[in-house]
Order: sequence, then C-alpha cells, then structure tokens
Amino acid sequence: MTFAIAAMERGEKAAMFVFDEELGLLLERTRRIGMNLEPYIEKGSLLIEQVDAAQVTPGELAYRARRFVDDSGVSTVIIDSINGYRAAMPEENFLILHIHELLQYLNRRGASTFMTVAQHGIVGSMDAPVDMTYLADTVVLLRYFEAMGEVRRAISIVKKRAGEHERTIREYTISTAGLAVGEPLSAFSGVLLGVPTYKGSNAALVEGT
Repeated sequence: MTFAIAAMERGEKAAMFVFDEELGLLLERTRRIGMNLEPYIEKGSLLIEQVDAAQVTPGELAYRARRFVDDSGVSTVIIDSINGYRAAMPEENFLILHIHELLQYLNRRGASTFMTVAQHGIVGSMDAPVDMTYLADTVVLLRYFEAMGEVRRAISIVKKRAGEHERTIREYTISTAGLAVGEPLSAFSGVLLGVPTYKGSNAALVEGT
C-alpha cells in the first residue's frame, strides 16, 4: 500500500485484488496506520476488488486486471495474496504459468505489479507455499525475529534483477504513524533465521528505533 499510495500521489491509478481480507476491515486497518484509502477510492485513483477464490477463476481474475490497465489507465496492480490466488488454482504448475503470462502482459503495458506471498511459520525455518521468486524482478523479504526478549520485524531486498540494491537487513516498525524503516541490524547475525546472534552494540535496536 505504501508503493500504491506513492503512485497515486504522483497522479497515477492503482488497482488491488484482495483475497485474504474483508474490504471494510482493510480500510479500517490501513486508516489506523496512517493510510486513509477512502479519498483515493472516491477520487477513482484506487480500484479495489474483494475476490472469493471459490467463485472466480484465475482466467477471470487475469481478465479483470487487464481491463483495469487497458480501460482505466491503472499503472500499479496489487495481488494480495498469491496464497489466495493459489486457492483458485490448486495445481501449482498451472498457477505459475498463469501468473507468468499475466505478469508479462502487465509488464508490456507498462504496469508495475506487486504480489504478496505469506510463508508458513513465524520464526526459524519458513517455507512459501509456491516459489514465485524467479518470476519477480525484485523480491522484498519480511521476517519476524526475536531479540532482546521481543518479537521484531526485519526487511531486506534479496533480489533485484536490474541494477544494484542495498544488501543490509533493517528493522521496520508499523505504528499509527505508518511504516518506518530503521538502521541496519549490523550488530546481529542470523536475523533471517528468526533467532539472531548478538555480535556487538546496537543502540538503535535496543532503544526500539
């Protein structure tokens, strides 16, 4: 949503397909973290569809996404999540081929596509229900980890197909002020494993900033 709002603030349009959350609840939760989506919806900048995987086929969803881009001028498409999309197409191989075709089409039309994939587990070893990483130009990894007696969140870029990218692992927080990315977790190793080892002082982490 941070990327979508940035696009809409530039005067672009965004479309979001929501599998995993009721729309009213989504609007309420985003409002609580400083993202009021209703003005964008009223203006026509944000198009949101709640998708029931039991009632829509993958082909129908792809058709809707194409129409948003071709007919409504949408330049940012969000699919939340691939887990929900998978429920509409249980066969993994067909799912990957279908999404690959959709992404190619949207890319040719100049649209940016954001997909979320929920992994199994909280800390330690985590597995995704389907591996979509090779289809993506950029992969952003969000992980929980335990440190100083607290459960924290870490963010890192593990893949960027074109050009260099920052390789640090940083803590991020979500509050009523929105999403904030902190300093690199340079004093820890094993953050992506979920149980890091403390290697030195890290005042920013200890202070919770």
